[in-house]
Amino acid sequence: MSVNIELLVWLPPLIFILHDMEEIIFGMAWKKHEPNIKKHVSIKFVPFGTARDTAGFSACVYEELLILTVISLFSSLTGHCGLWFGMMAANCFHLIVLHIVGGSVVYRAYVPGLVTACVTVIPCIWVLSASEHLLHYSVLEMSAWIFIGIIVAMVNLHILHQFAGRIGNMGSR
Repeated sequence: MSVNIELLVWLPPLIFILHDMEEIIFGMAWKKHEPNIKKHVSIKFVPFGTARDTAGFSACVYEELLILTVISLFSSLTGHCGLWFGMMAANCFHLIVLHIVGGSVVYRAYVPGLVTACVTVIPCIWVLSASEHLLHYSVLEMSAWIFIGIIVAMVNLHILHQFAGRIGNMGSR
């Protein structure tokens, strides 16, 4: 089977779903015990933001999935894959820095998403590598799209982490 960009653009939402299901299932239970773990860790970042319940966290995951799906659809329909490439790189960055390094080095314990981060980081890197060969971006273009993708993902994650608690509370009113 030959690999083409039309196939590759749909892999990030699938990889995202696999990874985030682990976070949805285990995230809030882990977060209840996180203050006991954090006594030994000095970081300002709060895993899972202000989410206090699975509903709030799930709503945030849904928003991220919608963004990835819209970007994949746009890339599939137009052939413009720069933002898609940048968001894929941001996802790899997220898996490695927040889960693999953050979970194993900073917390020295399991952090929800660690198992699927270890499993999905390899296909993510493969997708980036294969798409880089198909898109023929220059180093400057690739770097720019990666920078943009990471900034977009970080801003979105920051906003979601701030409002996750409020989103969850909306359903209980």
